[in-house]
Amino acid sequence: MVIPIPIYVVVFVFGLVFGSFFNVCIHRWPQEEKTDHEWIKTPSNCPKCRAPIRWYDNIPLIGWLRLGGKCRDCKAPIHWRYPAVELGNALLWTGSLYLVTTYGLSNVAPENIGIAHIIFVIFLASIWLIGMVTDFEHTLIPDEVWLPNLIAAVVFMFAAAPYTISQGWLSSLYGLLMFAGFIAMFWFFGGMGFGDVLVALGFGIIFGWPLSNVALFLGILSGGIVAIPLLIYVRLVQKKKGRAEMPFGPWLFLGCYVSLFFGTAIKDWYLSTFLPSGTGAGAVPAAILHQLLDLYLAAVGLIS
Repeated sequence: MVIPIPIYVVVFVFGLVFGSFFNVCIHRWPQEEKTDHEWIKTPSNCPKCRAPIRWYDNIPLIGWLRLGGKCRDCKAPIHWRYPAVELGNALLWTGSLYLVTTYGLSNVAPENIGIAHIIFVIFLASIWLIGMVTDFEHTLIPDEVWLPNLIAAVVFMFAAAPYTISQGWLSSLYGLLMFAGFIAMFWFFGGMGFGDVLVALGFGIIFGWPLSNVALFLGILSGGIVAIPLLIYVRLVQKKKGRAEMPFGPWLFLGCYVSLFFGTAIKDWYLSTFLPSGTGAGAVPAAILHQLLDLYLAAVGLIS
């Protein structure tokens, strides 16, 4: 499927606009009562002086640049996260559109990609971006992230059938039990938050078995790569002892995003590279889970 350049431009602009709205979600969802809905009712305002933000200062990316990153009224700095999320979401939307129409999805060839797949991928990219930034800033994955993620996973299984990433509902059930169960095990012992468990429910349905292993593997691997320099900085530079906490949710989102498009290719490469030829099919799940467990325990050990 070839997408004309003007369509990419339109998608990029809408990505900027929605990115501005996502900033409101990131800022307000973790801080308000579930029944207030102030994130919808209250106009945008300066977090410090509460002055309403004028419409021409609220133009995505341009407004922040025109103001020099400061409030027009009180001159308080406006966090760089605001333009970063706007630009990041625009790039995510255009990049996701290119990837899904060019490479397809894991277990879904490009020629079988339809409008349901495109909407699904762009929606997931948005909700995962919100979850990633919220977890970084507040060490929290709010209900407004994990619940839409779960609903989208179920809807996608119906709307896109038979061209889904998971190869059927039984595969999704196995993926859910493995993904959420693995995370829940470490939540039980205090190593992760419960939000990680809840968001893993949707991940398991989306990827099924065995691709849930790939998504989890990539999340653990990327988190472990970051944990090493974090440990060095905390222990050698700051000279602190004890635990260096790091949210795990962002790395799960990252691993799942990569797995959307390249999960099957990564799985095939892994099995052909690290498992001896002639290995029985029954040994494959055990071998992958063994690698996952070793990597996660190593990462936990580094930041403990």
